[in-house]
Amino acid sequence: MSQRLYVDYCGEEHACTPDRSMSFGREADLVIDTNPYLHRVLGVFAFRDGHWFLSNVGRSIVINVADRTGPTSVVLAPGRSLGLAMAEFAVSFVAGRTRYEFDAALEGVRSPVETRFEQATGQRTLEWGMVELNPEQHLLLVELASDRLANPHADPSPSASKATSARRLGWSLSKYNRKLDHLCQKLDRVGVPGLHGAEGIQASDRRRVLVDHALAVGLVTADDLALLNTDAEQAVDADRAVPLDQR
Repeated sequence: MSQRLYVDYCGEEHACTPDRSMSFGREADLVIDTNPYLHRVLGVFAFRDGHWFLSNVGRSIVINVADRTGPTSVVLAPGRSLGLAMAEFAVSFVAGRTRYEFDAALEGVRSPVETRFEQATGQRTLEWGMVELNPEQHLLLVELASDRLANPHADPSPSASKATSARRLGWSLSKYNRKLDHLCQKLDRVGVPGLHGAEGIQASDRRRVLVDHALAVGLVTADDLALLNTDAEQAVDADRAVPLDQR
């Protein structure tokens, strides 16, 4: 089986072989942009122990890796490495106000294989970050992830404002913000990065990071979309019954 890794950025294809690594960033093997908010070297593809790995060598920017053939998406924090086992995937990140994305593929991969993090603890991606959700937390996650549950290739950035999401759930904005804060704190306590007080993570990115993780570990699935047609309607009726000053 071939061990080549292909990277396609803006129509320019690069073929990587196991005998050399390939970096990307502002001043790297693959120059993404001259954006001063982008690290000189943000990420590095390298082959070791029979597998390709992507390492985030930046100081503050998170990298998102999304499977092009399914809903799996992994958030790669600074200092972390990810073992690559997806046939086709997209790599995206945000520097300043600009979002970048490029495609990559592993030659010879024919079926999905469990993607894993290379962490100091040795834990795999699917073995951490799983928490028990109450019904409202579950419904909130389904609403946040609804676009990507319906279309795995949708833009990972939330398309709806918090006010719009709250309205669709039948919640007041204060209730929505409170539930979102509690959910992020719950996942932060079990080690999920980028949800609370992380350097380089803007508050506006928190919902995207939350959805990335929820999809990566299976906290929500496409089957859950049906909940938005039932639970959300019930929530609207219940919220209407509560005086405005108590919401």
